[in-house]
Amino acid sequence: MSANSPIADLSYRNIADGARRRGGSWWVIARTHIQRMMKLKSYWVLTVIAGVFYLIMAAVTYFVDSFSANMGGAEFSQQFFERMVWKDLFLSGFQWGHFLLMAILLLVGAGSIANDNRSKALLVYFSKPCSKMDYLIGKFLGIFILVAIAITIPALFFMVYGGMNFREHGFFSDDPWMIPKVLLSIVLVSAYQASLILGVSSLFNQGRLAGATYAGVYVLTGVFAGLAGIIAQANDAADKLQTLLDRIHYLSIYGGCEGIYKAVLGTDGSVPFGNGRNDSSAMLTPRPEGWLLLLITVLPVVICWALAFKKVRAVEVVS
Repeated sequence: MSANSPIADLSYRNIADGARRRGGSWWVIARTHIQRMMKLKSYWVLTVIAGVFYLIMAAVTYFVDSFSANMGGAEFSQQFFERMVWKDLFLSGFQWGHFLLMAILLLVGAGSIANDNRSKALLVYFSKPCSKMDYLIGKFLGIFILVAIAITIPALFFMVYGGMNFREHGFFSDDPWMIPKVLLSIVLVSAYQASLILGVSSLFNQGRLAGATYAGVYVLTGVFAGLAGIIAQANDAADKLQTLLDRIHYLSIYGGCEGIYKAVLGTDGSVPFGNGRNDSSAMLTPRPEGWLLLLITVLPVVICWALAFKKVRAVEVVS
């Protein structure tokens, strides 16, 4: 075949990265993805179910506050609310609903790039004024916003409910920065998970395979870290081994999310309706050190973004 023949001219492959490929195409991609996902009833059903913890807490606190006269009077109510650590309830809300939040992430993110690979849609994207980075940022923002909304709606409901009814019980006074910290935690956790699923999705041509892979990694790393946590809770290990087990607890996708919440909220967590402010239960794993948190969150994010940038291309080059 002649080197000058049209089929041998591969210069068109880089058309998407030319200087003229600038603009807001990333937002068009993100907005289209968000609008399409928000039409799914399953997204909203999973969002509500994932936030059931907050509904339960709202019902219990309302019951105690309204009917405490029948259960020991004001003294019972005071003792009950003294055991509450309000910011820890937002950590518990994520811990209780994290599997459903993973399902939401798979729903909105597993096929984001994989299905485009299967349908050869990248040819269409990159024939427009859209660079590779525009495409990836648009896909990332679409997933990030959807996941953040799913986490924020139940948490925001409890923020408003608690702020209106339990200010005298320390809802705001315990930690004046609680609300900004909770919102920052949601932003960071959503960005962390959106980045991971973006990288995984770029490796496949089918959303189902990408979703199964992410779910498998999520569950298997969670089991591994959970076993370390169970051993650590035995509380009979040497100090160095105890510290190692506590660190292993965070070596999972779920552990990374939990570590972000604990670090930003400034808490090791507590058991709802437990000893509250004085809780020293062995069931609680101390928050991770800063270097460990950076390692388990930033490194996977960088790797997944690098994979996505490498794998996303308009045409498969056959050598």
